Amino acid sequence: MDAVFFDIDDTLYDQSLPFANAVHKVLGDVPGATDSDLYLASRRHSAEVFEAFSRHAFPTDEMYIRRARETMAEFGVRLTDEQALELQHAYASRNDHGTTLSPTMGRVLALVSSRSRAGVISNGREDRQLDKLRSLGIYEWVTPEAVFISDVMGLAKPDPALFRLACSRLHVSPERSVYVGDSLALDVGGSNAAGMTSVWFNRRYPAHTGEPVPDWTVTSETDLLDLLDRLL
Repeated sequence: MDAVFFDIDDTLYDQSLPFANAVHKVLGDVPGATDSDLYLASRRHSAEVFEAFSRHAFPTDEMYIRRARETMAEFGVRLTDEQALELQHAYASRNDHGTTLSPTMGRVLALVSSRSRAGVISNGREDRQLDKLRSLGIYEWVTPEAVFISDVMGLAKPDPALFRLACSRLHVSPERSVYVGDSLALDVGGSNAAGMTSVWFNRRYPAHTGEPVPDWTVTSETDLLDLLDRLL
């Protein structure tokens, strides 16, 4: 394989921590809710936000308010619009991402960069996603020209054109490239359609049957390290 591309959120780092941190900062403890519970509930109510990015548009405050209110309602917590926006702002704060690269993920990136080319393909706002990459220290292994953000590219996952364009910019073929991401619809579906080898990084979800079908599934960073060691 000539290149391995990574998603950012809940792939390069565990996204449940920054979301839970935001909830605790704004609302305090939520009895009976683990960090993973809070994050999974948020994902269940994120379809409208993800759809905005797929249309090359930024989500509105109204979308974020709905997501926050519907998420916290699962735990019996009612939010005002002001609290919902405060929760979103705490989650999105550039100074409080809670993004931390684990030692194992550092080993993953070191392995890839020593044997292949490492890259990033992500949906989102350029400023926020680049801030996350800097917080993670990703540029030790990934060059800036190997980072592709939907806000800049004018394309968004799961459009296979974004994946193909990233490969083209790095002068690698999709057939000789791997994509690692946590979303079946956005990451596996898009990379499959582009002709890449897809790796579903499933940190927390139940087993999946049906479409899209990943080429590989891993459930931990250690599993990912072992898989990429074999593929490369």
